[in-house]
Formats: sequence, structure tokens, C-alpha cells
Amino acid sequence: MVKKNKSGWIAWSEHEVELLKRLFQQNSVREISEQIGRPFNSVQQRAYKLGLRKQGLAPVWSKKELSLLRRLYPTRTAGQIAEQIGRTMPATMARIFRLGLRKRKLKA
Repeated sequence: MVKKNKSGWIAWSEHEVELLKRLFQQNSVREISEQIGRPFNSVQQRAYKLGLRKQGLAPVWSKKELSLLRRLYPTRTAGQIAEQIGRTMPATMARIFRLGLRKRKLKA
């Protein structure tokens, strides 16, 4: 029997959750939503809540990593920062660019 919560949404069954886990790496969210019979957003949100991620995607930058990056960037190279944070140099350089960080100019 389908269980609905207080807001009227249909609860996910254990079978649907297991199917999502099994299909997630090899299929798009749209394909999974069609196979399970759930809306795209529902599948996307459930995958997020379950901590499912496509392989090969880098982990999200933590607040601690971003704070350290901002603090170290004026005086250290991207390579030094990457090594200290534990990220690749290209990932560190991309984050520096996305944050719009600039080296301080020395006054003459």
C-alpha cells in the first residue's frame, strides 16, 4: 500500500530506494524517474538526501577549505595551497578564479 505523509506526498518504498541506488551511477536522473515512475525533482532530491553522487565528481568545498583558501591566497602559490588543503592544483586554481581572488599588489 502507498503511504502518504501529512502533506500528501507519496513516501518512497524500500524497493524504490534500492532501485534508485542501483541505477544511479549508470543512468540519468530523467531515465531513473521514468523507470521508477517518480517526478524528476523527486528523484533528484531523494538521491541528494541519500548522499548519492556520480563517480568522478569532486567533493563540495567545505567552509573551512574556502576560508583557508581565502586566507592563504595572498601570500602562497596555488600549488602550495592545493597541497595544504588536499585538492588538485587545477581544482584549486578553478576555485580561486570562481571566487575572484586577486594577489595583493605591492606599493612602490
